Amino acid sequence: MSPRFCSECGAALATRRIEGRERRWCDACATVVYENPVPAAAVVVRRPGEVLLCRRAIEPFAGSWTLPAGYQEVDEPIESTAIREVREETGLVVRLTGLLDVLTTDDDPRKPAILVVYEAVEVDGELQPGDDAREAAFHRLDELPEPVGFRNHRLVLQRLRRGETRTW
Repeated sequence: MSPRFCSECGAALATRRIEGRERRWCDACATVVYENPVPAAAVVVRRPGEVLLCRRAIEPFAGSWTLPAGYQEVDEPIESTAIREVREETGLVVRLTGLLDVLTTDDDPRKPAILVVYEAVEVDGELQPGDDAREAAFHRLDELPEPVGFRNHRLVLQRLRRGETRTW
């Protein structure tokens, strides 16, 4: 959802072609409103032949299975976001072991995001769904549940099933 009012002076925003694209603009104070994606993290936690997934209890994609994931808070490094989201959604404490991918999210109606996907190992905790998850469970990579929400989560899971890795 595009902003309707200027965050600097409160005046109504207009649309104007700036820097080669349509942008929100304040005629009153000349502020350009740049709409940028927000950072988010997802985590792949594996057991032999299995991957940890959460069945979402909230929209978007309520009822769908996803990797543990969520938006970065302003006061935390993205790595902390990944660890926090796994704990909140699954009850597990993890240690990050590597970077799997960085993807642009374009199918979340709330806002565009840059998704940083980590791999992690379990170090503590008890598997149990958090407030925004109906279920949290390990699933065999060759028998993933349906539906899987978010295009990027499907892409990451497909790559894992095929044994593909990204090199950076």
